[in-house]
Amino acid sequence: MQYSINTLHRGKFIWILLGGLFIIGIGLSWLELQEITKIIILLFCIPGLLFGAVKLNQQVSTWTIDGQQLTVITSKKTTQIDLQNISYIKNHIRSGGNLIAFHFSGKTSTKRFWRNKLFVGTDAFDELVAELKIREIEILNG
Repeated sequence: MQYSINTLHRGKFIWILLGGLFIIGIGLSWLELQEITKIIILLFCIPGLLFGAVKLNQQVSTWTIDGQQLTVITSKKTTQIDLQNISYIKNHIRSGGNLIAFHFSGKTSTKRFWRNKLFVGTDAFDELVAELKIREIEILNG
């Protein structure tokens, strides 16, 4: 079974958003305006920076379940997860998407994926969650 999920590269997204705010703030500090005007301008820049950061870092990932193997393919990386080793999945619901954290039995580190819901159409996330529940993998909302 194959599912297309809208995802983001979290690190690049944050760097663009915060870096953009920082650069605009520095630029405004050089202007001879009242401080309240600078703050208002900076606040009005946030939606544009958010839109730009999402558009530059959005990616459609392909999630494939084949037997007991989950394969997540993004533009630059392929991750394989053995479904039998998953202790539980934590679904951190956010306004802009979901942070999906796979927790494993043993000392394997947690795998995290950021699902994006901003400025994109619908994806197959609900169908993926339903399939994982059918396979009796515990999904906790965080």
